[in-house]
Amino acid sequence: MSYGKVLCIIQARMGSERLPGKVMKELGGKPIIEHVLSRVSGSNTVDQVVLATSDKPSEKIMVNYLTKAGWSVFCGDENNVLKRYVDCEAEYKGDIIIRVTGDCPFIDADIIDHVVTYFQINDFDYVRLDVPDTFIRGFDVEVFTREAMHRVYDITKSINGESPYKEHVTLYMYRHPEEFRIGYVKGSDLYCKDYRLCVDTKEDYELVKNIYEHFCDEWVSAKDIVEYLDANPDIASINRDIVQKQS
Repeated sequence: MSYGKVLCIIQARMGSERLPGKVMKELGGKPIIEHVLSRVSGSNTVDQVVLATSDKPSEKIMVNYLTKAGWSVFCGDENNVLKRYVDCEAEYKGDIIIRVTGDCPFIDADIIDHVVTYFQINDFDYVRLDVPDTFIRGFDVEVFTREAMHRVYDITKSINGESPYKEHVTLYMYRHPEEFRIGYVKGSDLYCKDYRLCVDTKEDYELVKNIYEHFCDEWVSAKDIVEYLDANPDIASINRDIVQKQS
């Protein structure tokens, strides 16, 4: 059975309040954002990967680097990230959209495939990995239909000015389960841990750098990373006090 084209749109930008330029910080001589792009490209279910950033001049360092390296890059609205996704999909086309953020250097292709498969075998508009309730932050994957994205876009177009529904692409979907068929992929005990593997602060970067230098493997699996943190609680505690910014 064919499910149409699966397009993964990875959102990232150079501006970050807590750690400016975080996506271009290096792990093993390669910027975090390129690790994300590479690891997502290892998915068996993803047909195309695109980096979607803002059209601000400050993004040029990242845009030029990735373009030169051969990655597809889309530049769009800075604050209305939902519109950026809609415009990006209009250019690259996708029946099923995957949303990943560019600050997750250990995003795992097997986890992506698991979430996409769960989405495909069920009648959902939207499926998300159950982060942070039963899955570690930093492996975050969201999958939704192009139609669901456009429904949200049409609904939010009438909102004047800034809105969390414009900034956070899928927020409206999972806050309105009466309007969308919502699914969750929950984690086993292995992944139901209070670790943090996204990069938003210097402590986050210190942790992922430690992990990368320990394995020296850009394809290290999520399972191996979690087992390493389980065995080294002092390492896992490096960013334990960091509070996630709220949507």
